[in-house]
Amino acid sequence: MGAYCRVPIPRHAAKEGETMEVMWSDYYGAALFGDCMEIACIPHKGCRLEIVAAAETSHREVDLLLPGQVLQYKRSFFLFDRLVLPSGTKAGLGHFVGFKLRLASDVVESPPTEEIVVKRVREEQPSGRRRPRIGKVQSPAPR
Repeated sequence: MGAYCRVPIPRHAAKEGETMEVMWSDYYGAALFGDCMEIACIPHKGCRLEIVAAAETSHREVDLLLPGQVLQYKRSFFLFDRLVLPSGTKAGLGHFVGFKLRLASDVVESPPTEEIVVKRVREEQPSGRRRPRIGKVQSPAPR
């Protein structure tokens, strides 16, 4: 929750899955605006923010970020809000002006194991039919 969340203007606590845009205010600096164009306050430090849309920026590492990447939010009482980049570098929210971010869930789903994937594929195929062999090329019939 940044310093801009303590001012008496319309704001709300950001919810999981909500898309927020980083915009610049001459008075408050960079701030997160939610779906209703109210200031969106991040609930706690350690939240994860997924990049939905990226914008051009002057920060070399931030400029390399792509949509789909997830960054950790870091709050400081005395400093401005910061995001931890994949390299571990912290960048201020001002470097993300124009970015659209989504509050990601704290729980990360593990990818399915190979056995589960194979089982799903076998269940989806109708029984009694022979599966085509992959990689084998049939030669054309002779004339």
